[in-house]
Amino acid sequence: MKSSHLHKQKIERWAERELVHNLKHLIVNDDNNGYVAFGKYHLSPGSYGYTVSTWDKTVHTFGNKRTAISWCVADKYSQFKLANSIQMLDTKQQQLASDIHCRNAQAQRSSTEDFYETVTTKIQTKQLILDSVTTELDKCINLAKYLQLRGFDNETA
Repeated sequence: MKSSHLHKQKIERWAERELVHNLKHLIVNDDNNGYVAFGKYHLSPGSYGYTVSTWDKTVHTFGNKRTAISWCVADKYSQFKLANSIQMLDTKQQQLASDIHCRNAQAQRSSTEDFYETVTTKIQTKQLILDSVTTELDKCINLAKYLQLRGFDNETA
């Protein structure tokens, strides 16, 4: 019985050392429904997405976890242009989605058909722009995903 307990402790110590050693490659849950990514970034959920922070600053509140992780990957691999593009496109996507939501509510409350048509036309234009921004953001996210997979392959080699 004592031997089994010592063996378990030995395995736990080894696992702890390995976790600390590999933390810079991992994305792990924290105790508050958030994540610690690569031992450098903290992602915390909020009412409007995920806020990414480092030990000394808040970076940005991204619209979703996928985009937040993608930004972390780009920053981790020093792809600063990609990281900036992800952040900029995410901000634009959030602004456009919010604007469309507000204008939809405005159109629903309209008292005249002319006003409704005018607002609806503006919404359609904004929706096209939002679709374009979303497409560009998806390309950036896919590139970050590729960087992470490539980095993982290089580390395992």
